[in-house]
Amino acid sequence: MIKKIIWPIIFTLIPGFLAADTFAPVGTAVAQFLEIGVGARATGMGEAFTVMAEDAEASFWNPAGLANIEDYNLFTGYTQWPAGISIGGLSFAKSFKGIGTFAINTVYLMTDDMDVTTVEMPEGTGETFSISNYSVGLSYARYITDRVSVGITNKIVHEDYFDYGYTSWALDLGTTYRTDFRGLKLGMSILHFSPEIKFDGNYIDYSDPKSYETSEEREFDKYSLPINFRVGAAMNALEMDNHRLVIAADMVHPNNNKEQYNAGLEYSMKSMIFLRAGYKLSADEGGFSIGGGAKINLMNSLNFMVNYSYSDMGVLNGINRFSVNLLF
Repeated sequence: MIKKIIWPIIFTLIPGFLAADTFAPVGTAVAQFLEIGVGARATGMGEAFTVMAEDAEASFWNPAGLANIEDYNLFTGYTQWPAGISIGGLSFAKSFKGIGTFAINTVYLMTDDMDVTTVEMPEGTGETFSISNYSVGLSYARYITDRVSVGITNKIVHEDYFDYGYTSWALDLGTTYRTDFRGLKLGMSILHFSPEIKFDGNYIDYSDPKSYETSEEREFDKYSLPINFRVGAAMNALEMDNHRLVIAADMVHPNNNKEQYNAGLEYSMKSMIFLRAGYKLSADEGGFSIGGGAKINLMNSLNFMVNYSYSDMGVLNGINRFSVNLLF
């Protein structure tokens, strides 16, 4: 059933991926908060994470990775974005023997109160508003062979800006293939595949004198969500008793920008201490990231993992992210 869903979507999108188009259609998609990386482990590796995601964090990168969860897994992450914007993610996954893994997940964006301004009152009307955008999804993943896993997420996406907003649905689809050669993994995912959306209500176009002077209201155009097609690979560059170095690379084709190329690495000592670095080769600003983490065994069946990452954002300075995983 999942194959019947995935392949038609892939063949629908391939012509756009192959088009030699140098124009970057920036600003043509809504729900931009869905494109902000969730999780300190992923962002510490420069977001080269399509095949690295193998716990509840996989809900946000490639749902096929959820198939590796053995029992329960809880993930939560937090990012303090510029301009007082807070971004967070939460995912809870449970594996059922012989059936697969289910997960519920959410991403949210919240802002501080902002002043309402108009053309007549540019200093503010005395009113304030805030933004609270979110997505809520249900994921399912399983192995279809001993090497291949597939996953799907069906989610609701909501945005609301003062008097205007929308609610729509979207799908995430993914697959991962594992080999015996130095832990090599290959995979792909399609994120935020959805119909076009349209904001509720009408608006006055202040860039058009006719609309402004006559108070002529107009309907919003239709927009797409930020559909991302990701292809990734990762392998062990170093394998020793207590040391491992993994290198990873992703190619990302968004529908609202040019192709992006991410590279990252993760060093682990005794599977307890982790150091990470990555680089987004085609980032408009910045691109370098570093991070680290630690895995702590709290009890026989409960492991606690904490991660941190720092990402250079150029003129926006640096972004700090924190995330926590509970495996039990």
